[in-house]
Amino acid sequence: MVRANHDAQRLGDEAQRETWPEQLAVRICWHYYMLGRTQQEIAETLGINRVRVNRLLAEARRRGIVRVTIHSKLAENVALEQQLAETYGLDLVEVVIGGVADEAQLAEVLGRAAAGPLSALYDDGMTIGIAWGVTLKAMAQATEDKPLRDAAVVSMLGSLTRRSSVDAFEATTDLAARLHAECYYLPGPIVCDSEESRDTILQQPMMREVYLKTQSADLALASVGGVDSSTIRRMGFVDDAEFREASKAGAIGNFLGYYIDGEAQILDHPINRRVLGFPPSDFIKIPRRVMVSGGPAKVPVLRALLERGYFTDLVTDTDTAKALLEPA
Repeated sequence: MVRANHDAQRLGDEAQRETWPEQLAVRICWHYYMLGRTQQEIAETLGINRVRVNRLLAEARRRGIVRVTIHSKLAENVALEQQLAETYGLDLVEVVIGGVADEAQLAEVLGRAAAGPLSALYDDGMTIGIAWGVTLKAMAQATEDKPLRDAAVVSMLGSLTRRSSVDAFEATTDLAARLHAECYYLPGPIVCDSEESRDTILQQPMMREVYLKTQSADLALASVGGVDSSTIRRMGFVDDAEFREASKAGAIGNFLGYYIDGEAQILDHPINRRVLGFPPSDFIKIPRRVMVSGGPAKVPVLRALLERGYFTDLVTDTDTAKALLEPA
């Protein structure tokens, strides 16, 4: 008992010193998932409080140290998948249980749920284009390690400019690491300060190399933003006046950084002429194109893109699936 208490104290001290106490988190996960012990029992054994046990369990799931898989489907969701596939001419549809009111939380749930089905699409020699955002970040982090030969992962959008923001939304690095693939970035900001700046960046040899690499992609992974909930709006790349103008011009959402209208066309607006992203007109030429997205605010833009045939595959939640099957 003395030795156990000593070990518990040592673990507690080490956890305080570490930014991310992985060893402690792994021990907690083992006790909880493998030994079936309660959080309170684990806290007493390791000499830490129950709140910390709960937080480290949640963080371990978020980091992909623990992955929970449910090997069953709701009959309702199977029916929704078939209806969506028939309505929009899709090859693969995955509908997951929704019931999450918070948009950010739903995005993470969808991303984690998409990781398994999408993993089956990755193959040797493949080039994968990927956008960014909370959903795709969660998907990349939840992807199982799958070493590929001669594969590449290419970002389809420019970067956010603040490092902490990049870490929160950038999925290219995580997916490339899981697949042991070469990683390519669009070397510039997602929204430039002027159209002239964007044109100058596009003329650079490095930019042309990445652009051509994306054009030759075998698979593309994307998400969308609602008209007022897209990442570039939340991060302040579009100010209030520009946003009001875009909304008044008919914007219903954001796709690959561009504001689009009800016909899934890029709006003729100054914002879109500053975007450094792979254009939808080239995106639709990629052989396999997967959309991972959901939520009430995104239904109009999802419907518009699906009706225009922008995607071959869809991962969404139950409520969004039902809304997409209702008359516009």
